[in-house]
Amino acid sequence: MKILIYFVFFSTLFFLSGCDGGITPSPEGAPKEAGFGGSVAFKGKWPAGVTRTHIVAFRNPLNSAGDFNALNLAFVSDSIPFGTTGIVFSSLINPQLPIKSGEYAYVAVAQSKTPSLSLDRKDWFVSGVYYANGDTTKPGRLVIPENTFVTDIHITCDFNHPPPQPPGGQ
Repeated sequence: MKILIYFVFFSTLFFLSGCDGGITPSPEGAPKEAGFGGSVAFKGKWPAGVTRTHIVAFRNPLNSAGDFNALNLAFVSDSIPFGTTGIVFSSLINPQLPIKSGEYAYVAVAQSKTPSLSLDRKDWFVSGVYYANGDTTKPGRLVIPENTFVTDIHITCDFNHPPPQPPGGQ
């Protein structure tokens, strides 16, 4: 009788915990995570005193210092180590603020020299901007369709020739 109780207990436990589909392929049309990826190249000598560097995306253009706010901020990458010469990135890996599908007016590499994290525009400067299709006259618009991971987003940070700064910066 004791053996029968063990058999029923372990059979039930095995049935309840082992039926997750195994190696069954995902059904077609299964949702994928939305995001973007690409590379960042750093040229020149890093500015002294930089305490944090992130890839950021804003929903709307930065036309005034007031546009630099938490409601407009849509993505913040993990911190990029000081002195890096280049990275390959994915918005899905360790984001500080994850991105969703949608349209984004301004994607850039932003740096700060403040000892603590600040959301004050004056504490940040832009080192590189995403430009679409080689048009360096205006920031590129990033469009992430539903369930799509957009690739080939490349940003160059040339410390000897920084991009125009959005209003409110130094």
